[in-house]
Amino acid sequence: MLTKTDLDQVGKLVRKVVREAVKTEVKDSTRTLDSQIRLSRMEVQRDISELDDRMKNVEIRLDGFETKLGGIEKDVKDIKKRVRKTEKTVESLIGILDTDIVAVRRRVEKIEDHLGIQEGN
Repeated sequence: MLTKTDLDQVGKLVRKVVREAVKTEVKDSTRTLDSQIRLSRMEVQRDISELDDRMKNVEIRLDGFETKLGGIEKDVKDIKKRVRKTEKTVESLIGILDTDIVAVRRRVEKIEDHLGIQEGN
């Protein structure tokens, strides 16, 4: 039969073995986690680099569109100016023609009255 001293020694030995096994497992887990963290970090850095390149390409395209838009805005302003000018000209012509048409209508009415012709015949 085992004595109390024997049991204490066995307990110490078991604790020592368990402690060493736990330390070994913790070291292995730590190494594995460290490797995974490094790998993840490299992947994230690669992804960030790719995104940075894509952003640069987008910025380059946007610069090209801004340049084209500047030219288009200038053309649109010129077109608006010409349309306003044309509208003013048309309004003036309509005013003149309205006046002329009213004058011709009055003359025709006078001639019809003078000749005794009814309107529409």
